[in-house]
Amino acid sequence: MTPAKRRLMIRAAITALWIGLGALIFIFNRGHTLLVDNRDAEGVGRAPDLIEVSVDSSWPLEFFRGDRDRFTVTGSNHRIRISFSDGTPDFNGTFVLPIRDDMYILSVPKMISGIEPFVEVFHSAPEPRNPDEDDPPPAEGELLDGVPAEVSP
Repeated sequence: MTPAKRRLMIRAAITALWIGLGALIFIFNRGHTLLVDNRDAEGVGRAPDLIEVSVDSSWPLEFFRGDRDRFTVTGSNHRIRISFSDGTPDFNGTFVLPIRDDMYILSVPKMISGIEPFVEVFHSAPEPRNPDEDDPPPAEGELLDGVPAEVSP
């Protein structure tokens, strides 16, 4: 094997290694925003009154019934621990978040009851704009930020 061919093979192997390492880092370090929701869910009944929730190894957050808060998580496999204030034994569970979306919502009442899907993609809807609330353009001679407005013909 000539030195030029060996050098080319080494460069190709290093390039393939860098591409593979980049793909692994993307898959295992993909960040998501997880909204944990302690609101009453359809078909489940009432949400717990007061709970403490921790996802992976994060600090636990307190949730009253009707609360929603967010956790920032990385990767796809996650553990959740839910502690109840009424003496019910702690709930420990696991769930998987797909790579494709950025924001998910987890329903605590559905998860505790074992109803699938308890994790869903969360889409925030943009607020509709009301054109009636927009300011009308200034009339000629009217001051706009302290400067007389000029209306073009």
